[in-house]
Amino acid sequence: MDEEEAAARAREWLCAQPGGDRLRIRPEFTARRPDGWSFTVNAAAYLDGTDIGAGLFPGPVVLVPDDGGEIGVDRPAMASTPAEAEWRPDVDPEFDEKAFPELDLPVRAVRSWIRTDGEHRVNEQYTPGPVWRGFPVPTTDAEKLLNYLAANWISRAEFVRALLDCEVLVPLLGTGEPLLRPVPGTGGLEVIAYSSSAKVPGRYPRRWRVPVRELPPSSGLTLDPGTGLVRSLTAAELAAVRGAETAPRPPVEEPAPEAGPEVAAALPALVAEFGVEPSDLLERHLRYALDHARDQHFELTPGECVRYLRGFAWQYRNGVRRRAGQEPEWPADLGANGLIAHVDENARPRPVPWTFGKFSAFGTPADRFAWHRIVGAYVGFAIGDALGGGADPANPLPLGGLTRHLLFHTDSVLRGLPPMPTGEVPATLPGPDPAGWLAVATRHAGPPPAEFSALLATALAATPAGAVALADVDGERYAKDVARELTGSAAGAEVTEGVELLVSLFQALLTREAFALPVHVRLHEVGGDLAVSTLALRADRDADDVTQLESIGDGRSVRSVLGRALFAAAKRGYDPEAAIRLAARSGPVAGAIAGALVGARVGVPGLPWATELPDLGLLDDVASDVFWYFNRNGLQTETAEHARWERRYPSGRFTPEPTGPNLRSRLRGSLLAGAIGDALGAKTEFDSIDRIREIAGPDGITDFIPAYGGVGRVTDDTQMTLFTLEALIRAHAQERRTGSADVVHSLQLAYQRWLHTQGVPWDRARGPQSAVEVADGWLITHQELFSRRAPGLTCFGELEAYGRSGVRGTIERPVNNSKGCGGVMRAAPIALWSDDLAEVFRLGAESAALTHGHPSGYLSSGCFAVIVHELLHGKPLLDAVATARAELVKHPGHEEQSAALDAALAEQGPPTPEKLERLGQGNVGETALSMSVYVALTTTDADSALLAAVNHSGDSDSTGSVCGNLVGAMYGEEALRQSWLDQLELRDVIVGLADDALTEFGPGAPGEDRWFARYPVD
Repeated sequence: MDEEEAAARAREWLCAQPGGDRLRIRPEFTARRPDGWSFTVNAAAYLDGTDIGAGLFPGPVVLVPDDGGEIGVDRPAMASTPAEAEWRPDVDPEFDEKAFPELDLPVRAVRSWIRTDGEHRVNEQYTPGPVWRGFPVPTTDAEKLLNYLAANWISRAEFVRALLDCEVLVPLLGTGEPLLRPVPGTGGLEVIAYSSSAKVPGRYPRRWRVPVRELPPSSGLTLDPGTGLVRSLTAAELAAVRGAETAPRPPVEEPAPEAGPEVAAALPALVAEFGVEPSDLLERHLRYALDHARDQHFELTPGECVRYLRGFAWQYRNGVRRRAGQEPEWPADLGANGLIAHVDENARPRPVPWTFGKFSAFGTPADRFAWHRIVGAYVGFAIGDALGGGADPANPLPLGGLTRHLLFHTDSVLRGLPPMPTGEVPATLPGPDPAGWLAVATRHAGPPPAEFSALLATALAATPAGAVALADVDGERYAKDVARELTGSAAGAEVTEGVELLVSLFQALLTREAFALPVHVRLHEVGGDLAVSTLALRADRDADDVTQLESIGDGRSVRSVLGRALFAAAKRGYDPEAAIRLAARSGPVAGAIAGALVGARVGVPGLPWATELPDLGLLDDVASDVFWYFNRNGLQTETAEHARWERRYPSGRFTPEPTGPNLRSRLRGSLLAGAIGDALGAKTEFDSIDRIREIAGPDGITDFIPAYGGVGRVTDDTQMTLFTLEALIRAHAQERRTGSADVVHSLQLAYQRWLHTQGVPWDRARGPQSAVEVADGWLITHQELFSRRAPGLTCFGELEAYGRSGVRGTIERPVNNSKGCGGVMRAAPIALWSDDLAEVFRLGAESAALTHGHPSGYLSSGCFAVIVHELLHGKPLLDAVATARAELVKHPGHEEQSAALDAALAEQGPPTPEKLERLGQGNVGETALSMSVYVALTTTDADSALLAAVNHSGDSDSTGSVCGNLVGAMYGEEALRQSWLDQLELRDVIVGLADDALTEFGPGAPGEDRWFARYPVD
């Protein structure tokens, strides 16, 4: 049944009721229900004859069922005397009853009715408030009315009646006359007015504040032209509700902020203090600032005007000093003097007058994106990153590692792309210069979050590249291609989909239009499963935010982190502080994404805590650079800026001089740090954290604890790692000498030699296929190895079994179903075997399969070997993990290890025993690796990583060893604590074996007999 047919049935039914001639349907309040139609009735009395009473709701509603069933009335029984139960409306807080007493309470603004006895009745005609729906937060009564009308809370007639007593701002022409324009086709005139000062265009610095009732009676009114809520009223409409004509008030100019007493007093004082010439220079620059701020629909307050003038005066004085050959001098407190610290191409502070995020110092050209929105997105990102990392906004907010990565991604975009898209994104974009100005300026930043969802930051860096849409280039598609290059091929489908969704959102939110539609509206436009589920949660307005947030996945996966960020920005986007706080509960990535989304809409002026960012100037600087680079009038093309730009963002791929540890330092560091971690955890292997604190003190392990009769003693983890490396050297030497080698066979025999050091006679350890009478080679000559240090039962048992049968375990023919950590703990040296990552992974897995038959027991080893390989070659750990994971998922049975890695990457903040315990105990392959990766990612030096890796309940020596292999490869030998190196058992053996490996795998491998005696053929 359609609306027209249902309305006809309702009218017919009403006419048959007592007093039906006084009952009328209010068509503007018709609502579709699942079972039919509801029609609100406007009447002087209820159907049963009782008085409605002023202000009592709900009004009667006639229900017309779709199935043709009985028509009825839906209303509560209103009390006729105060002594009986009465209903009171639960009004949407956005409706200001006190501001508009002449308005009846709109039915659509009533959320429900509550009776004094507690009964609750939902209003099906309720429409959520305009701000909730995404309209701007009103600052004046006129803006409130515009919102109410747009939300259909009030009728046009009610709007006009209430607007009469609201003040508006009418621009004044140079003659002092109000701004009027002809009404086409009528011969009449209309007044142009604005509902708030910030909406008055910059070209009209003079304005007249006047109630609508006192406007010229023969003129119409257009309110807020050029905005999303423009309304035009005819002279007849205004006259119909104005009543008796009042004499219009003669225009009396209201001083603009810059014409107030505060600014008027500051101008001559600053001219005198700073010696500004000509004397009107400051006034002219203030006019420039005000004009451009108003072009972006911002108003500078009198206090901001004075601070901006002081900042410009400082800049003027230092310009004079430079021209005189003198060094500039700046005040200690930049902010109080209207300055903000940009950063020059030498990473030095470059104070400039602050524009408060309201306009660009270089102007505000019309283009696809707005400058203030891009800067707002970057600043909001940094705020959310800091809060998500645990920062207290009552104090200065630190620069988070995720924000540093955003700036690096932006640097890559600026150096690797042309300002005008060509249709194709370069196959690779340049990485950050480790010695460049941006790296130096951000070196105080914290570590980046240890999770794949951190790659979502690439969306914001890539979006401005789509600013210039050419006839043959889709700007949004181009920006998505840029983001894909930034994330890399190993990112995975979840990351790619999430980044593309964010690019679409940012493309819409960064609009130069005065009114930016809110996140939830843009999310609806983008569509997709995640958008649908997010908007469904948002629709439950009264549900607890935190409960809803925590229902979105586990808070670790990319989809969950993104979903939480979108939910916070969509549900609370009208309140940026609430949105960022909510998202930050899920960590820095969710906080940063939500902050960027709301920041893109409101700009820096609408963000909380922006001035608590010590790096605000750097963020403003880089965001401005990316805005101008992809602007049609690119700033970098100007003669005065071109040279500086080239120094700041040198084009082409950057090939850095090696500044980090070299390969020798990384390999030595990996093996030595692995042994240190092993020794740190040797005493407390499998102890609980409470027991560890009993043994080592309340801070847990902070140094070596005596174990196995000494300090710095290692366990089977280090012993077997050394035999792994020896096997690789021997196999490689054999291949050079004979042309072929079975490296897995060499690994098997090396582990049999280790078994011999554990007290098993050689004739029982070597295996029936070996004819070697005595265990040979250089490594086994070191008597320190002949000591049992709690060897793993699985390793020991399977190697003993090989000694009897000569049958080795393989991936295809597993020897057992064990997934213990004995395979991964010894696999780090396999990183050296090849530059083919698939080959490194395969050998890592096959080496572990000799003793461990479960996929998580051997795939963890392959994954670990690839990570170490990448670290030895200077790759960042997060990139190394992404590369290894991409290789991992190609293998059957990877799910457990993949999930463990994802959990580690999603864990937030510095490592604690409790966080490590959430990941596992480290006694099986997948958790030993994931716990070690988490610790290495969330610490900033080898010391803290090694100590964190052993202070937990579980297999502390193995996580210490595996984590040590990682951080040693990251930071190099020089980063290791000297006192630990001095006390470390087998230190000289480890260093000697590492150096021999580099010799064997290097370009000048020895060919003399002495070398082959040291590393004989197996």
